[in-house]
Amino acid sequence: MLYWLKYHFLEKKMTTGLGISVLGLIAISMSYLTVMVNPSASIGIVAGMAGILIFILCMLYPKVGYYATYIICLGLLLPSRLFNIQAMIPTGLIPEYLSYLTLLGVITRQEYSKEVDRRFWNSALTIWIGVLMFYYLLQIVNPSGASKLGWFNFIRKQFSFAAFFYMSYCFFNSKKSVQFFMKFWIILSTFEAIYACKQQWFGFSTWEYIWLTADPVRLELFVNGGFVRRFGLLSDPAAAGILYASSTVFVLVLALQEKNTRLRFLYYVLSIIHFLASSYTGTRTATLMIVAAIVFYCVLTLYQRRTLIFSGVFAGLLVGLLVVPIYDNMIINRLRSTFEGSKDPSALVRDVNRKIAQPYVWSHPMGGGLNTAGLIGAMYSPGHFLSFIPPDSAYMQTMMEQGPVGLALMLIFYYVILRTGIKYFYRVRDPDLKTIYAANLVSVFSLMIAQFSQLAIGQYPNVLYFYSALAIFLKLHLFDSSKTEENN
Repeated sequence: MLYWLKYHFLEKKMTTGLGISVLGLIAISMSYLTVMVNPSASIGIVAGMAGILIFILCMLYPKVGYYATYIICLGLLLPSRLFNIQAMIPTGLIPEYLSYLTLLGVITRQEYSKEVDRRFWNSALTIWIGVLMFYYLLQIVNPSGASKLGWFNFIRKQFSFAAFFYMSYCFFNSKKSVQFFMKFWIILSTFEAIYACKQQWFGFSTWEYIWLTADPVRLELFVNGGFVRRFGLLSDPAAAGILYASSTVFVLVLALQEKNTRLRFLYYVLSIIHFLASSYTGTRTATLMIVAAIVFYCVLTLYQRRTLIFSGVFAGLLVGLLVVPIYDNMIINRLRSTFEGSKDPSALVRDVNRKIAQPYVWSHPMGGGLNTAGLIGAMYSPGHFLSFIPPDSAYMQTMMEQGPVGLALMLIFYYVILRTGIKYFYRVRDPDLKTIYAANLVSVFSLMIAQFSQLAIGQYPNVLYFYSALAIFLKLHLFDSSKTEENN
């Protein structure tokens, strides 16, 4: 029986008479269900078959599931926008589903599992991810936590991120595999950036416009001072701006380090596209990310002559942006508003919210419980004190929900990340590896900066890239050919 199934479905790939008959029967059945029963029935069948196919692909080809997770993250909101569905569709479960399926495929494949050795488990990065996971588990006994469902949904996501870190470490088993991932990430982020530029240059598609104007609250958030903020395919302008900004500095570093003239020109063009896309989102955090990340890069590579030249050019462009006498351009005005500080009304509101939350935080060392702050808190823990205070910052949300202990653990984790990346950046001798370390270090640092004013690390696809970059920091130095030759 198994041989018969293998012959028709795997070897002949349904090209036999039986296979064609089965496919024809499925097509006729779906047509009948759609017309005579319910259109939703055929959609359910297609979704079910797609789920089975993805399950098989992830098990047989884990890398397909790994990269498919990235691609699918860009289309999570397409169903609700295409059909103008106002109810929240839990599409965020799809990346988790794929992550766990791919993890299962990795664990069952010897070629990948053998990559994980003592160096992985003894590394500071792995240890601190484990410490954070243990602390999240410990939050179940937090007396201030009001919702076990909120705790479960939070920790469920964190475990999927840790699984992604593990899988990335397994897949990055050579210098070429890391370079392939870099190219993949550049193509994916560039596609998303070009789509945002398309929204700015040619306007929204009809279905996007209908979705945007269907909800007055959403429209108010997406329109600022007459400027309609672009968002590409992502959930909102803030999430899109953070992605474009981190990708801007990522590609810019590659351009600055590249020796091939054609590639350098290409990287510069891509960095301009990403920067334009970030400016079209109207996200001031994105501007701050780019400035801070470039300063970090200049400090990191201060020993290079081209860095000194670039820092002078960048400083001149930044000053020019701030003082050039152009006052009727909404995009430029939005970029300038990043540096207004406390004069900005939204910054004043955030300061007030911090003052309100501080007494509660200091009296609760473990915080108020996971998923209790702001809008997410109102959904899981209505009536909780923190649910009335919007955090507007990942650091603030961590402080509110996990207390000073949780914030301290998070900051130590970030320190370990930067220390690991910087240490190996200076130790490797292969120029290509140095470039990869520099680009990912600067990009990851920009995401950490974004955490000051947004919930940056935790949104798809940024969070997937973040944990993939951690695996690169930990694994890439092992492929240093110069170091290997010297040791031999």
